[in-house]
Amino acid sequence: MSGAVNPSSAASRVSSFAFVQLPELEPRRYQVLVVDDDESALQLIEHCLKSATDFECEASLAKDAAEAKSKLSSDRFDAVLADQMMPGENGIELLMHVKEEYPQTLRILITAYSSLGAVLRAVNLAQVHSYIEKPFDPRHLNRAVYEALLRRQERQKTQVMNARSVEDALQMLQGLERALGGAPTRPDGAGVTFTFDSPVDFNQFIFEILQAKASVIKDVHVFEGRFHVMVSIQSTSGKA
Repeated sequence: MSGAVNPSSAASRVSSFAFVQLPELEPRRYQVLVVDDDESALQLIEHCLKSATDFECEASLAKDAAEAKSKLSSDRFDAVLADQMMPGENGIELLMHVKEEYPQTLRILITAYSSLGAVLRAVNLAQVHSYIEKPFDPRHLNRAVYEALLRRQERQKTQVMNARSVEDALQMLQGLERALGGAPTRPDGAGVTFTFDSPVDFNQFIFEILQAKASVIKDVHVFEGRFHVMVSIQSTSGKA
């Protein structure tokens, strides 16, 4: 399908949550399970994923939660895309199962209903990594999968620190900057991800980092129901 995002474009690697450059996704074939009781929707999503230009994907299809669970028990998937409204076990209930049994598998909800309540329930109970509304733009669907895969990849590379407050996070950040001292680091600094339960703390922390102009924000996003700020820690050596 035409209109897929070109990974060679710098704009394609900018986070949809904040205007920061995203790194490249590891080049390999990703396994995605798509679950929907609508056969035409399954075929369309499969076509979208297979025609993506910014990552290589192999899609496996299931018509309901029972078939999806059978596939999950026998194969390993990087992500599960599940439709919210299905007979029997719905998409949120299925993704809750995925969260409990396969926590490393990314969870993406597809919904034809722009219900804030359903989305919040999915975030709280299944800790979905993204959601997609029907009818969807193929570029949006592929980008949602791409960013979820990328953030899982980057999260696995960085130290994750839970911050109780902005002050707590800033103290940890300053301590990490001092700990680097004059030690040699990568050109982009050492990576760490701070997590927040509160969006107020999340926004204030971003503001404080931008004001300090010391360490650099690499990405800002919601992951597994929590607010994340990925930071490149810079050495304080040589600073005034």
